[in-house]
Amino acid sequence: RAFVQTELEPIAEASDLAGDYPELELRQKLGMAGMMAIRMGPGPWLKFVGMLGIKIPGDVQPDDFDYFHEMLTHLEFARLGRPGFIDSLGAGWGISAPAVFHFCNDQVRQTVGAQLLKGDKWSALAISEPFAGSDVAALRA
Repeated sequence: RAFVQTELEPIAEASDLAGDYPELELRQKLGMAGMMAIRMGPGPWLKFVGMLGIKIPGDVQPDDFDYFHEMLTHLEFARLGRPGFIDSLGAGWGISAPAVFHFCNDQVRQTVGAQLLKGDKWSALAISEPFAGSDVAALRA
């Protein structure tokens, strides 16, 4: 809650109304405060947070982090009441970054994955198929 109140609440309304995209400095703050890693929930990315100097809020240890903790994180972001602003803080990132940790080799996880978790790099998931466009459920085998 503290990070959301101090770093995001003061800028949420103005950023949302202006359609501002988060600057690198804000993305790095989100990353180093653990906000990016924990919004993805439990997963293999959590074993990287300690090595990168990222702290999980509440001093929760990566092995103890579960879906309840992730839910609390999403609730805190939702309290901002600015869906556009909230989405700009990593909606696309949150569905693309896990792919790096699930499907890439160790070298990519340690370089690109680390940059994503720290907020140094941003990512998005792009899916297109001739018959379905971006409707993943309509993909054909």
